[in-house]
Amino acid sequence: MKSITFLMHNIFAMGGTVKAVTQLANVLADKGHDVEIISVFKGSKSPYFKLHNNIKVTSLIDYNLRLKNVLNITINRLRKWTPFFKPTILSSYEPGLNQFSSYVEKKIVRAISEVDTDILVGTRASYNVLIADHAPSSVMTIGMEHMNLHAHPTSYQKEIIEAYKDLNCITTLTDADRKAYEKATHVPVYTVPNMISESRIEIPKKPQIIAAGRLEYEKGFDLLLQSVELIQESLREMNYSLKIYGDGQQRNDLEDYIQQHQLNDIVSIHPSTMHLPLRLAESTITVVPSRNEGFGLIILEAMNQGDIVVSFKGNAGPETLIRSGYNGYLADYQNFEDLADDISNVISAPPSEQGKIIERGFETVAQYSPDRVYQDFMKAANSQQESQIN
Repeated sequence: MKSITFLMHNIFAMGGTVKAVTQLANVLADKGHDVEIISVFKGSKSPYFKLHNNIKVTSLIDYNLRLKNVLNITINRLRKWTPFFKPTILSSYEPGLNQFSSYVEKKIVRAISEVDTDILVGTRASYNVLIADHAPSSVMTIGMEHMNLHAHPTSYQKEIIEAYKDLNCITTLTDADRKAYEKATHVPVYTVPNMISESRIEIPKKPQIIAAGRLEYEKGFDLLLQSVELIQESLREMNYSLKIYGDGQQRNDLEDYIQQHQLNDIVSIHPSTMHLPLRLAESTITVVPSRNEGFGLIILEAMNQGDIVVSFKGNAGPETLIRSGYNGYLADYQNFEDLADDISNVISAPPSEQGKIIERGFETVAQYSPDRVYQDFMKAANSQQESQIN
């Protein structure tokens, strides 16, 4: 059994990548692999999602207020007041660059260089670049892409492509992204989608629309609110409401929009929840209004709970998972009027038509079972051995 280390940004925080890696790590551990997770940051006592008991977790910067953590916290925050602690190794295109200092990145590089498992998996573009440069030669390196190549800024794409040539292989969430990386890097690339492992919850449905994710520009919740504004009267007539679950920088702007456009009676924003499957199970429609979505695990989660999913074209994830009019609906990219039409059409569709969409969603979910995704990952994990034989 191969031993595997995942280099994570923060296994203790909510996020799509966190959930996807947690699920994969749990399956690997359950299959008998030795699994370790290096979490660069730690902001709470326990991982956000439950991990298999045999998985070892090591954090590099612990933000929990304890005496032994004061040095780490102080040094890392000094970067805000002096240029001497600015990061110099990490990519300047790293989206969360303001979270890092030279102190943190040196700890990351040291941790990478000391990995002694068979495989080291990066789970973020900037981390993939680091493991390509600093992993021991005896360790197989896998760059796991949780967005997609063309979602990164053009200059960052060039940096990624050059660095990834030194990885042993790359995994992508979709076949379309796999082809893009194959063309750009000539490194073995494997499609390893996210998996769906939650049980189906059988409870009565409510006339409710749900959306969930980080409240950031790329997730498009502002577009969702604009679409709801267009159909607000029909939503009220049908007794429908929209609930948004998430946290992020756009929360205040979204709440202001709800107030200004008098949508309070049908729209509400709630914190991120550990009970998302239950919230999905009791709703009827899930909207994924992202401007960029590498995979969209929530699409599968929603389908699994019998929701009809509405999203946008022009995103690798939704276009991979949804056949518009067959197992969900895809509106024209960033077109909130088209999104509003799709939501209205779902609400007004006869129960028999809704039932067909839901059943086809169940069929889609079956393609992303833990066992199937495990097999996909192991193809990538065994690729170096196969290349040596060939």
